[in-house]
Amino acid sequence: MSFSFNNIIVAYDGSEGSDKALKLAALVSKQGGNSALTVVNVYDEKIENRRVDIAGTSPAPMSGYLAEGIPASFHNFNQTEHSTQSIITNSVDQVFFDAKKKLDGVNVSFQVLEGAPAESICAYAEETGADLIITGSSGKSGLKGLLLGNVTEKITKMAPCHVLIAK
Repeated sequence: MSFSFNNIIVAYDGSEGSDKALKLAALVSKQGGNSALTVVNVYDEKIENRRVDIAGTSPAPMSGYLAEGIPASFHNFNQTEHSTQSIITNSVDQVFFDAKKKLDGVNVSFQVLEGAPAESICAYAEETGADLIITGSSGKSGLKGLLLGNVTEKITKMAPCHVLIAK
Protein backbone atom coordinates (compact mmCIF):
# COMPACT_ATOMS: atom_id res chain seq x y z
CA MET A 1 0.00 0.00 0.00
CA SER A 2 1.44 3.32 -1.05
CA PHE A 3 0.35 6.79 -0.01
CA SER A 4 1.07 9.93 -1.95
CA PHE A 5 0.59 13.26 -0.22
CA ASN A 6 0.35 16.51 -2.14
CA ASN A 7 0.23 19.10 0.64
CA ILE A 8 2.23 18.35 3.80
CA ILE A 9 2.41 20.52 6.91
CA VAL A 10 5.09 19.96 9.54
CA ALA A 11 4.75 21.54 12.99
CA TYR A 12 8.14 22.87 14.05
CA ASP A 13 9.15 24.66 17.26
CA GLY A 14 12.85 23.83 17.44
CA SER A 15 12.39 21.04 20.00
CA GLU A 16 13.91 17.57 19.68
CA GLY A 17 10.51 16.11 18.81
CA SER A 18 9.93 18.65 16.06
CA ASP A 19 13.44 17.99 14.67
CA LYS A 20 12.39 14.36 14.19
CA ALA A 21 9.17 15.52 12.52
CA LEU A 22 11.20 17.74 10.19
CA LYS A 23 13.45 14.84 9.11
CA LEU A 24 10.44 12.61 8.53
CA ALA A 25 8.69 15.36 6.57
CA ALA A 26 11.72 15.69 4.28
CA LEU A 27 11.62 11.94 3.57
CA VAL A 28 7.87 11.84 2.93
CA SER A 29 8.05 14.96 0.76
CA LYS A 30 10.87 13.54 -1.39
CA GLN A 31 9.01 10.25 -1.83
CA GLY A 32 5.91 12.15 -2.92
CA GLY A 33 7.74 13.82 -5.78
CA ASN A 34 5.81 17.07 -6.16
CA SER A 35 4.59 17.34 -2.57
CA ALA A 36 4.26 20.86 -1.21
CA LEU A 37 5.93 21.06 2.21
CA THR A 38 5.11 23.86 4.63
CA VAL A 39 6.87 24.30 7.97
CA VAL A 40 4.61 26.04 10.48
CA ASN A 41 5.52 27.67 13.76
CA VAL A 42 2.80 28.88 16.10
CA TYR A 43 3.22 32.07 18.06
CA ASP A 44 1.00 31.84 21.13
CA GLU A 45 1.14 35.16 22.99
CA LYS A 46 0.39 35.04 26.68
CA ILE A 47 0.01 38.17 28.79
CA GLU A 48 0.96 37.84 32.41
CA ASN A 49 0.06 40.29 35.16
CA ARG A 50 2.80 40.58 37.75
CA ARG A 51 3.23 42.60 40.90
CA VAL A 52 5.58 45.52 40.50
CA ASP A 53 8.05 46.55 43.19
CA ILE A 54 7.15 50.20 43.80
CA ALA A 55 10.28 50.95 45.86
CA GLY A 56 12.46 51.37 42.75
CA THR A 57 10.05 53.53 40.74
CA SER A 58 10.12 57.31 40.30
CA PRO A 59 7.38 59.64 41.50
CA ALA A 60 4.56 60.27 39.02
CA PRO A 61 5.09 63.27 36.69
CA MET A 62 2.97 66.36 37.27
CA SER A 63 2.62 68.73 34.28
CA GLY A 64 5.73 67.26 32.65
CA TYR A 65 7.84 67.58 35.81
CA LEU A 66 8.42 65.17 38.64
CA ALA A 67 6.97 66.13 42.00
CA GLU A 68 10.37 67.49 43.13
CA GLY A 69 10.51 69.90 40.17
CA ILE A 70 12.90 67.80 38.09
CA PRO A 71 11.84 67.25 34.45
CA ALA A 72 10.48 63.79 33.80
CA SER A 73 12.59 61.61 31.55
CA PHE A 74 11.14 60.95 28.14
CA HIS A 75 9.99 57.38 27.57
CA ASN A 76 9.22 56.28 24.04
CA PHE A 77 6.46 53.68 24.36
CA ASN A 78 6.54 52.90 20.64
CA GLN A 79 10.19 51.92 20.91
CA THR A 80 9.38 49.52 23.75
CA GLU A 81 6.54 47.95 21.76
CA HIS A 82 8.81 47.66 18.72
CA SER A 83 11.55 45.98 20.78
CA THR A 84 9.12 43.38 22.11
CA GLN A 85 7.82 42.65 18.61
CA SER A 86 11.40 42.41 17.30
CA ILE A 87 12.25 39.77 19.88
CA ILE A 88 9.25 37.68 18.85
CA THR A 89 10.00 38.04 15.14
CA ASN A 90 13.66 37.23 15.63
CA SER A 91 12.89 34.07 17.61
CA VAL A 92 10.55 32.85 14.84
CA ASP A 93 13.18 33.80 12.26
CA GLN A 94 15.73 31.70 14.16
CA VAL A 95 13.39 28.68 14.27
CA PHE A 96 12.81 28.94 10.51
CA PHE A 97 16.51 29.49 9.81
CA ASP A 98 17.33 26.28 11.71
CA ALA A 99 14.60 24.38 9.87
CA LYS A 100 15.82 25.62 6.48
CA LYS A 101 19.36 24.42 7.26
CA LYS A 102 18.04 20.98 8.21
CA LEU A 103 15.91 20.80 5.05
CA ASP A 104 18.75 21.67 2.67
CA GLY A 105 17.74 20.74 -0.87
CA VAL A 106 14.03 20.34 -0.05
CA ASN A 107 11.49 22.71 -1.64
CA VAL A 108 9.78 24.18 1.42
CA SER A 109 7.75 27.21 2.48
CA PHE A 110 7.35 28.67 5.96
CA GLN A 111 4.29 30.02 7.74
CA VAL A 112 3.88 31.73 11.12
CA LEU A 113 0.53 31.03 12.78
CA GLU A 114 -0.98 32.75 15.80
CA GLY A 115 -3.02 31.37 18.66
CA ALA A 116 -3.27 28.03 20.39
CA PRO A 117 -0.89 25.63 18.59
CA ALA A 118 -3.16 22.62 17.91
CA GLU A 119 -6.14 24.72 16.89
CA SER A 120 -4.05 27.00 14.65
CA ILE A 121 -2.29 24.10 12.91
CA CYS A 122 -5.55 22.24 12.26
CA ALA A 123 -7.30 25.39 11.00
CA TYR A 124 -4.37 26.10 8.67
CA ALA A 125 -4.44 22.50 7.41
CA GLU A 126 -8.13 22.86 6.60
CA GLU A 127 -7.69 26.28 4.93
CA THR A 128 -4.86 25.06 2.71
CA GLY A 129 -6.29 21.63 1.91
CA ALA A 130 -3.41 19.77 3.55
CA ASP A 131 -3.60 16.00 3.33
CA LEU A 132 -0.95 15.28 6.00
CA ILE A 133 0.26 16.93 9.21
CA ILE A 134 3.57 15.70 10.61
CA THR A 135 4.38 16.48 14.23
CA GLY A 136 6.77 15.30 16.90
CA SER A 137 5.61 13.12 19.76
CA SER A 138 6.41 15.91 22.22
CA GLY A 139 7.32 19.55 21.91
CA LYS A 140 8.81 22.29 24.04
CA SER A 141 6.76 21.43 27.11
CA GLY A 142 9.37 18.79 27.88
CA LEU A 143 6.96 16.43 29.61
CA LYS A 144 8.59 13.23 28.41
CA GLY A 145 6.67 11.17 30.94
CA LEU A 146 3.52 11.60 28.88
CA LEU A 147 2.88 9.25 25.99
CA LEU A 148 2.10 12.12 23.62
CA GLY A 149 2.59 15.82 23.99
CA ASN A 150 -0.54 17.82 24.71
CA VAL A 151 -0.41 19.66 21.37
CA THR A 152 0.21 16.45 19.40
CA GLU A 153 -2.69 14.71 21.10
CA LYS A 154 -5.02 17.62 20.29
CA ILE A 155 -3.86 17.65 16.67
CA THR A 156 -4.65 13.94 16.27
CA LYS A 157 -8.18 14.56 17.54
CA MET A 158 -8.90 17.79 15.62
CA ALA A 159 -7.03 17.35 12.34
CA PRO A 160 -9.02 17.46 9.09
CA CYS A 161 -6.47 15.08 7.49
CA HIS A 162 -3.99 12.30 8.25
CA VAL A 163 -1.51 12.88 11.08
CA LEU A 164 1.94 11.29 11.21
CA ILE A 165 3.77 11.36 14.54
CA ALA A 166 7.57 11.21 14.45
CA LYS A 167 9.19 9.31 17.32
